[in-house]
Amino acid sequence: MDPMDLLPYAMGVFFNGICVLSASDIVLRAWRGEGRHRFPDRWDALARLAGTLLYLLIALLMTSWAVFPVAVWYLVSALTAAAAAGVVLRWPELPARAGDRSAATRRVSAVGTLVFLAVAVTALLVLGVFG
Repeated sequence: MDPMDLLPYAMGVFFNGICVLSASDIVLRAWRGEGRHRFPDRWDALARLAGTLLYLLIALLMTSWAVFPVAVWYLVSALTAAAAAGVVLRWPELPARAGDRSAATRRVSAVGTLVFLAVAVTALLVLGVFG
């Protein structure tokens, strides 16, 4: 068997795995209201969710769904939707801005990720990838 035959599977596992890890992190952070591993503010939740949506878009485009099971896409999409629901449910009790030193970094990260996601989706729509 040629190793290049395994490349579509490796790419599917890699890109979908990144999305699963990112979405799982958000679900766990949304589930925990207290402690070290929680959202410090709304900007952090927004930045992480935007990053996960970007990973989901990359997984959609870079996975060869002709050889990779489509059921994986449904599971990854459901996990990402659960992550988004967790952020929405946790949103009212999150502070708008945390008072720690890295709050400004989180805001810049969230805005940068959202801008990049918007540009990427717009470029893909213009190129006709989704149509």
